Amino acid sequence: MPEADAENSAEMPVGEYLRGVREAKGLQLDDAARVTKIGKSYLIAIEEGEFEKLPNAAYIKGFLRLYAGYLALSGDDVVARYERGLPAAPRPQAETARQGAPGMEAVERAKLGGRNRWLIPTLLLALVIVAAFFLSEGEQKPPPQPAAPAPPPVPVQAPVTAPIQKPSSSAKSDAVAPGFTEPPTAAAPAGKQSGIVLRLRFTRDSWLSITIDDSISQRYDLKAGDIIEWKGQRLFVLELGDGGAVEAEFNGKPLKSLGEPGKPAHVELKGEQQKP
Repeated sequence: MPEADAENSAEMPVGEYLRGVREAKGLQLDDAARVTKIGKSYLIAIEEGEFEKLPNAAYIKGFLRLYAGYLALSGDDVVARYERGLPAAPRPQAETARQGAPGMEAVERAKLGGRNRWLIPTLLLALVIVAAFFLSEGEQKPPPQPAAPAPPPVPVQAPVTAPIQKPSSSAKSDAVAPGFTEPPTAAAPAGKQSGIVLRLRFTRDSWLSITIDDSISQRYDLKAGDIIEWKGQRLFVLELGDGGAVEAEFNGKPLKSLGEPGKPAHVELKGEQQKP
């Protein structure tokens, strides 16, 4: 992309920017999906800015770095462009209420300090006069007459408790209590999935070169927290800049450490076997 166009697109949304770079290089979405192993529908969603269509929010930055690497762009710059496009967090309501409080206090002070400043003393004087009136009325009332003696208590017969019936032996002993339901029956396991799946989560910054089925090879610069996933038919070959910087799952099963922390590692994954 020419330098002038790059400057003009500085504030362009990340999806529109990536689509412009891909079209300027004459690349097709089918080729991008084949090399990056990102589904074509996901690439379309990224270019349209519809990130809610991706499988999980944790995958967004990883997908952006993979796509940026395919387009020979900086993964950090692409992720930063994506983060600039995120909506700003709303301000807490408590803070807004606190900011509005001084204004309300000023209004109340203005109300009390105006022409109604004699209202409270007048009300207090009226209350004193009313209280004195009621006290004088109470002194003129005759003394209360003694109350009539209460009638003798009527004996109450103790209630008869009905015998508790024990459940018959034919009652079901494992009945479900009201408000609860029995747990659903576990579904039968699905059929065996074809191909192999590799999922990586990076705990530190590192680089990765991956070859899938001896035909597709790509290098990526990844950051801590990035999560990426590939699908193949029979073989993954990994070259890692830091063997201890990644947590891996192969066909849904967690793998042991792929190498020593801080040292490069070569790993081959085929079927259920791991050959370091």
